[in-house]
Amino acid sequence: MTVEAYWMPGCSSCLRMKEFIAASGRDWVAINADERPDIRAELEARGMVLPVARLGDRWVSGVDLAAVADLLGVPYEPPVILSPQELVARYNRNLDVARATISQMTDEMFAATLPGRDRPMFSVACQVSAVMRAFLEAYYDDLHTTESYRTPETVRTKEDLLDRLDETRRRFNAWWDEDGFDDPLGRVTETYWGHPTLLEVLERELWHTTQHLRQLQYVLREFGVEPDEPLTAANLAGLPLPEGIHD
Repeated sequence: MTVEAYWMPGCSSCLRMKEFIAASGRDWVAINADERPDIRAELEARGMVLPVARLGDRWVSGVDLAAVADLLGVPYEPPVILSPQELVARYNRNLDVARATISQMTDEMFAATLPGRDRPMFSVACQVSAVMRAFLEAYYDDLHTTESYRTPETVRTKEDLLDRLDETRRRFNAWWDEDGFDDPLGRVTETYWGHPTLLEVLERELWHTTQHLRQLQYVLREFGVEPDEPLTAANLAGLPLPEGIHD
């Protein structure tokens, strides 16, 4: 049977899933759920969030590459996750880059969209500033939600974005200093893609932040502006990022 990969443009996890399936050698087809209301309805009925892979009557979250590999019937050795100390240090380094990048962006850049998706870069910048809050929710409430992925009504300007980024960093580092520094993060928690460990959720929100930061720097360059603090190999090394920047 042909594997069906449900995705939407601009979705970082969708891009990573599609690259993984393509590399497997299995017959597959990519289905843009933005163009298929019936698929959207089916996913909602199943309580699933994009990306999703399907083979016959089996449906799995595309965020969980181990589950996708099992669906495909191919071997999969998950990459070694960086230590909590390195993940925390990397997040802070990448937020330094994020702050410099957002500071360079103009209203025209914030209004721009990536090909194929009607989503302004302001929304992407807001995710860069805040998605790590989902990890903190998982740590303290034992439930990962996507509430921090949304742009709140109170965030309307570049200054609002920078304030939100700084507040996220403050909360994150307070967690690390008070509770996280000696925690191996092996506890399992509930998320929309399954039941990973807190270490896996921390890694997920770090690479999620970094992938969207890659997109912001892509837009800067599309407008002919070189980032003051470009992402380097050191910012990306060891993170399970997709090869592409956007889909």
